Amino acid sequence: MTKEQEDLLVEMLGYVYASVPWGKMKTSKNPYDIFNHRVRAASRRRTIYEMLSKLCNYFGLQQAPVEAIEIADKLRDIENEVLNKIYLEHIPISMKSILRGKQIKEERINKAKGLKNLFD
Repeated sequence: MTKEQEDLLVEMLGYVYASVPWGKMKTSKNPYDIFNHRVRAASRRRTIYEMLSKLCNYFGLQQAPVEAIEIADKLRDIENEVLNKIYLEHIPISMKSILRGKQIKEERINKAKGLKNLFD
C-alpha cells in the first residue's frame, strides 16, 4: 500500500469518526478505544463497503458520509490489502483517523460559523 493510499484510508475513517455523535454515547469507555476496537472488528468483513456499513452500524449511523464512500470507491482495487492493513495496524490507523476526524469536525464548525457571520 502506498503512502497516498494509506492517507486515503485515514481520510475515509476520519470522515466516519467526524460523523459519530460522540456526545450521545452512553458509556464510561474512552471514545478512542471504542473507535479503535470497532474499526478492527469491522475490518474482518469481505469488502470495503461491508466494512463501512458495519462500522456505521456500530455507531448508529444510518448512512456513511458521502466523502467516505467516494474514497472507498478509490480503494476498491486494493480492498483486501486495505482490510488487512486495518486489522494488523488498527491502533495507528485509528489514531491517525481520529486526529483527521477532529480536523474535519473543526473545519465544519468553522465553515458554519463563517456562514452564520454572513447572515448577521
